[in-house]
Amino acid sequence: MLPVGLMAKAIQLCAAGVGGAVSPSPTAYAIAVHTGATLHHEPVNAADAEATVRDLMARGAEFNAGLLEIAGRDFATYGVTPASVFDACALAHIGDGQMPIGPTGAPSVSNVAALVRRAFGARVTDTIRPMNASYGARYSWHKYGQAVDFVPAGGVNSVTRDQIRALMGQSGIRLIELLGPGDRGHSNHWHVAFARPGQVIDRTRPIEEDEDWIVNVAQADVPSSPTPLDPEAPLRPPRLSSPL
Repeated sequence: MLPVGLMAKAIQLCAAGVGGAVSPSPTAYAIAVHTGATLHHEPVNAADAEATVRDLMARGAEFNAGLLEIAGRDFATYGVTPASVFDACALAHIGDGQMPIGPTGAPSVSNVAALVRRAFGARVTDTIRPMNASYGARYSWHKYGQAVDFVPAGGVNSVTRDQIRALMGQSGIRLIELLGPGDRGHSNHWHVAFARPGQVIDRTRPIEEDEDWIVNVAQADVPSSPTPLDPEAPLRPPRLSSPL
């Protein structure tokens, strides 16, 4: 959830119809890069802005984005995504249990995190990671903005896999991974990874030896590859360059 001051500003901007998906302001896609990359020109539309932010996160750059000037390093803490950072109305609903899945039915870490907070009183422990993160799995869905780790208010054993599956299914969220107690590296938290609409998962590529604990335990699914393959993912924009 956003700090009180930022939340108030998001609500004000949303109410005024500024910085939203319908009527973005001229500065709605503002990005200020401090270290780690060079921004040659600011994005001109939502898709361009989201792709730029994803690229900056992959490079581990320090930056601020959107009308609220949210720092990239705070995305996971606040439940912000590369898309929602530019949408004041989406930001205004973070953590209140009312975050919509969206007009295209596309889930995000923000609304999945809001979902588990509302249903289980959960504490969210991890969302988006930079592509160059040295911790966790090499091919983690966290690096693609498609995973949420959480601990229920009653402890990790206070909910079951079936309860999590049911919650996600009722919300139209298709699970790629569901990991928790009994799975290697997940004894103290739950991990859910979700698919984007139309996303095709490669189920034939073998799992690498040092990643053998990344298995798909979602009901009625067969094991999937740990390598996220998303045909809808935007290509890396050419306007960023690494500093000398």
